[in-house]
Amino acid sequence: MSLLKKFFSKKSIEELKEQSRYDYEKAVKSLHDRPALGIRLRLANRAKVNIEKTFLEAAKLTDTYESLKESYVDRDEPIEELKPPKLIDPYQLISTDNGVVISYIPEDYSEEIFKLGCSYQKCMITADKAKSIAQNVLNKICFELDINKEIDVLEFLEKDSDENVCKKIDNKPD
Repeated sequence: MSLLKKFFSKKSIEELKEQSRYDYEKAVKSLHDRPALGIRLRLANRAKVNIEKTFLEAAKLTDTYESLKESYVDRDEPIEELKPPKLIDPYQLISTDNGVVISYIPEDYSEEIFKLGCSYQKCMITADKAKSIAQNVLNKICFELDINKEIDVLEFLEKDSDENVCKKIDNKPD
């Protein structure tokens, strides 16, 4: 039995993904029948973790891709067959006090965060810029959920130094 099936024995992964998406969309669209603040805060905090996990996943996949690309070039092999990292879906598994849940954020936000993680890993942007862009995405989500509380994201990125040194994310197993 797979690890995921152990966590979600009663409902299928697809059913849980659909429920996660439904919960988010209901919280965003239902102005008059809006879920309680606690539920919306929970969704916002899950969105934060989703953003952070998507960012880290992108950085790690980019690191692997860049290493493979480098080894292909060193061996004079064509790199055309290598596929650059790509977002699989906007869902993330999140561990909570009550077990594992599936978090959803809209695909356009998820795609933006994935590209951000790739850019950061390739040192195309600084940590401050990455934090700022990710914070803007989370702020949009919080606005959509009608959350007036500031929730910080990507706090694990170090503040940039005056020299704007790039610090890649290690691609080591957790």
